[in-house]
Amino acid sequence: MQHRLSTGSLVLALACLALPCRPVSAWATPMVVAAPEGGLEAALGAGPGQQNKDPLTDAEADQIAELRDQPVARIKLYQKFIEQRIAAIKDLGANPKGEDRKAELRARFEEFTRLSDELQDNLDTFDEAHADIRKALKELVPASAKWPEVLKEAASDPEYDFSRKTALDSAESTSDQAKQLLDSQTKYFAEHKDEAGKNGTGPS
Repeated sequence: MQHRLSTGSLVLALACLALPCRPVSAWATPMVVAAPEGGLEAALGAGPGQQNKDPLTDAEADQIAELRDQPVARIKLYQKFIEQRIAAIKDLGANPKGEDRKAELRARFEEFTRLSDELQDNLDTFDEAHADIRKALKELVPASAKWPEVLKEAASDPEYDFSRKTALDSAESTSDQAKQLLDSQTKYFAEHKDEAGKNGTGPS
């Protein structure tokens, strides 16, 4: 039986002659996957531009970079930037008629998540290097315990519910991690008093 190549298949075949190409069946049937509730965007998360966007402004990123070898100050700065997003979320949630409110809420939820995840990475790195971050953790523990409630304040809406759920998961994870690290560091430095107050090896 003869097969007729579509225009798209012919272009693909010619491209494979010019460049290394994995074999593809010209007659393969595309797989169609039903998007879950919330649509394709919810299934994939943020789009490519949103995923790659740095949650920090250039000025904020510069401040963070300057403190790579000062763990306590660096953690406190992350907390400051996160709580600025928390404050914006709280204000937007209290103003249901605000212009572009839903898009703004979604953006702030996504920024919160990325910053919270970055903070957790920093906490892990500093702790593994036995940097004494107890002073920062004593402030972070009570502060992070309040974040989940603020994230829940805005009324439910399909436009940002997925982003809020992701932010809420990250907030709870950060809060739990801060509590656990404070306990473990308190125990560690009680047993290694000569290392207390040292900065260890911080993240780049």
